[in-house]
Amino acid sequence: MFNAKRESLPPSGSLRPAGRQTLNTWQAVQAEVLRRIRSGRWAAGQLIPTEHQLAEELGCARATINRALSQLAEDGIVQRRRRVGTRVAATSVPDAGAEATPIREEVEASGKTYSYQLTGKDVVRASSDIVSIMHVGHADPLTRYRAIITADGEPYCVEVGYLAKNESVDLTDDMIRKAEPLEWMRQFVPQLSGRLEMLATRLTAECAEELGTEKGFPVLTLDRTLWSDGRALSHSRRVYPPGHRVSFAR
Repeated sequence: MFNAKRESLPPSGSLRPAGRQTLNTWQAVQAEVLRRIRSGRWAAGQLIPTEHQLAEELGCARATINRALSQLAEDGIVQRRRRVGTRVAATSVPDAGAEATPIREEVEASGKTYSYQLTGKDVVRASSDIVSIMHVGHADPLTRYRAIITADGEPYCVEVGYLAKNESVDLTDDMIRKAEPLEWMRQFVPQLSGRLEMLATRLTAECAEELGTEKGFPVLTLDRTLWSDGRALSHSRRVYPPGHRVSFAR
């Protein structure tokens, strides 16, 4: 397991570091918040300073702080509650619900036989979209994978995903070949938080070939980004065949 190296905290009652720090954009504030979470200064479940305190410390407007924290809340990295404040996300795996449900469970819940086959894996550099979604650097290497999942031998969905290098979990090639990465994460990462989005897109040539149909059809997709200690673990997209229907029971 990854044990974060904690930074020394400022004296009690003192928020502002020596030499006033000024951050003028919400992106810069967001990067500073992520740095503190990733370093362990703000631990999972910890209530962080208020918008007013952060604005005073960082030398910017509260609106700038609000936008940075709101985006991180949408990403699942922090949790915000009115009149309570903002906490670093701390969702244990058993409570992760639909945000951390492996495809195997989804297929087997329908009474069908599950099968997983890895069909592609490469090391790539993050595109601008992935940099924005996962909060990684353009130069950071990511493992891009593609897998076909079947139910009773018929295509159930294709998953295309990106895995970040993360000390919390070391996914070996053998592990990725055997099962969806999320299955391994649930075993080895004690805290998962994330964001799940359902959207309609058009089938790409890559996924159309895996599903045995033509590109361009409107299809249902599920995008999921998973985090641990403010660090991205993965971003994936499940692409279902045209006409597919999926439901969740909580």
